[in-house]
Amino acid sequence: MDSVAVENYLKSIWELGPDDVATQDLAQLLNVAPASATKMVQRLTERGLVKHIPYKGASLTSEGRRRALSVVRRHRLLETFLSQTLDLGREQLHEEAENLEHGLSTELETVIANYLGNPERDPHGHPIPGPNGELPIDEDLLLSDCSLNQYLVVTQVPDRDPELLTWLEKNGIFPGIKLKIVSRDDFGGGINVSLEDSSIQISTSVANEVYVKLEND
Repeated sequence: MDSVAVENYLKSIWELGPDDVATQDLAQLLNVAPASATKMVQRLTERGLVKHIPYKGASLTSEGRRRALSVVRRHRLLETFLSQTLDLGREQLHEEAENLEHGLSTELETVIANYLGNPERDPHGHPIPGPNGELPIDEDLLLSDCSLNQYLVVTQVPDRDPELLTWLEKNGIFPGIKLKIVSRDDFGGGINVSLEDSSIQISTSVANEVYVKLEND
């Protein structure tokens, strides 16, 4: 198994990718100095896990992608396990899974997956990679890109910001909920959304982090 640092870098490059991931963006996501990120990218390139083009960015090799998706799978299975067995809120899951994912053995990963019934998505709605790194085609739409008066179902919410997740939950926006965009604020930005029992105004920045699908899909 790779070190914690290597796994975190591979997963982060996958999250920011697929191509031309800037070292500055990688450093910001991992909260490390740009020089540290540059050095690690060089190490991963030497190990054949990353391809790096100077002044352009980094991307994962096929082996790097396989290892990154292995970490993503463990993380999302753990989030699902913690949610279903310990009833942790969505805003608590990401950090706890981050702490546990690196020590999870392949054997325990398999046991957890079987116990959960091999789920396809985690509690935030993110697809869970298969045991061999296979990932279903993601056809979800950004809420901000959808047209007015379309009936939509929320499929994914962000997982890294506990405050944002708490706000979304408080306002009834989570995977599986139905909604409709009823108007847009052409001056201040954002959208007005109608839910089953309420309506809410959502800023453009938040709408850019929520994914949906058409209700009849």
